[in-house]
Amino acid sequence: MTATRASLALLLLLAACSGAKAPDASSVAASPTPDPARPLPLPLPDVVARVNGQEIGIRQILPLAKSLLDRVSVSERERRKPEAVRQALDEYVARELLLQEALARGIAADTRGVERNYDQMRREHPKETDWSHFLSEQGMDPQSLKAELRVQHTVSALVAQELLSWPVPESEARAAFEANPRSFGPPGAEEAPSFESVRSEVEAAVRRLKAGEIRAALVERLRARAKIELYL
Repeated sequence: MTATRASLALLLLLAACSGAKAPDASSVAASPTPDPARPLPLPLPDVVARVNGQEIGIRQILPLAKSLLDRVSVSERERRKPEAVRQALDEYVARELLLQEALARGIAADTRGVERNYDQMRREHPKETDWSHFLSEQGMDPQSLKAELRVQHTVSALVAQELLSWPVPESEARAAFEANPRSFGPPGAEEAPSFESVRSEVEAAVRRLKAGEIRAALVERLRARAKIELYL
């Protein structure tokens, strides 16, 4: 069996075990740092988490879990399955927190960007059979794929807003500039620019480097004030 087929078989097994309802929040383990590799509950619940009351279903996290499991050897997949499923859930919780925050701020996705991404995916799978297979692997149909792309664009717009509002410490900006002054300002200039003349450019570069940290800090702030119930 190929690695891809093994992953798909594993996901089908997970889906088949997902007939139970989500337990009450009171039944969730109270340990502050539970082992992510501990056995999964069987049968798996249909609803694996609630984020401020918004349900997350097992089928929503399976494509991401598959992607994580595809990165390890076939022999390791059964052992790593609980960890991969919980990591997928954790990332999906972060996605939901960011989406809720974006909507609360009135941030909307760029419809044209969503359509461009969808059209690009469709062009990459020109045959109807390939397109159907791609959608099936994602657990989606064309409408749900567009909805997911809209979510991703909405979250990206929130993160971009967060980056722009992040105050760059002057010490970090100067350090980035002094590391390579000629990388800023007009290309091909005979002399390096002054720091003040390219300060906005330098700050933008620092924000790009810090993008992952800034996003993670935002997620942690949102987690701290959210009601998150996990059932795995």
